[in-house]
Parts: sequence; structure tokens; C-alpha cells
Amino acid sequence: MNDTKVYAPFRCVAAFADGSRLLFDGLTREQARSTMDAAMEQHGDIGWWNWVTDENYRNGEYYKLIPPPPHFPFPILDLSDCQTEEERQKALQDPFEPDGAPIGE
Repeated sequence: MNDTKVYAPFRCVAAFADGSRLLFDGLTREQARSTMDAAMEQHGDIGWWNWVTDENYRNGEYYKLIPPPPHFPFPILDLSDCQTEEERQKALQDPFEPDGAPIGE
């Protein structure tokens, strides 16, 4: 038996007047929506619909198609809490000794 699962790039869910709750897949968001709209002829008006969010989809988009968050090649330091120049300079210093131990221990 073949257990291969295929996930469409986009998926939405809708509840219809006849009580059915159905999923609609598409290669584009527009294709998934138009398939859902076409089902109204058979199932009646749409009571509600939304883009699917589950273990495979986030806001209707297959999770493997979502690009990773940007990666900065340098650390981002927030110095907004520092009131004086001395505090800013202290916050910018490396908190570890060359051997990896925390400073002051």
C-alpha cells in the first residue's frame, strides 16, 4: 500500500448551508478560492470560510513553501534601556573571558 501524502500549496476550509464542512486545495490562492466558490452550487451558501492553519499549513500556505525569517550575519543589540554612555559601552563588551567563563566568576 502506498502511504505517500501530497500537499497542495494552498488550502482553505468552508462551512456550507447544508451542514457540510469541506477543504479546498489549489496551486494558487485564487484557484483554492474559486473551487470553494464553485461548490456553493451543490452545497448552498458559505456560512464561513478561512485559510487552513494546522500542522502542515499556516494561514492557508503549505509550511515548506514559506521562506525562513531573515538571518542577520551580525547580532542585533538593543541599547534603548541604557541611560548613559558608560552603560552603553558596558553593554557592548563581551560578557565572557577568552576561556569561555563569564566575567567576574
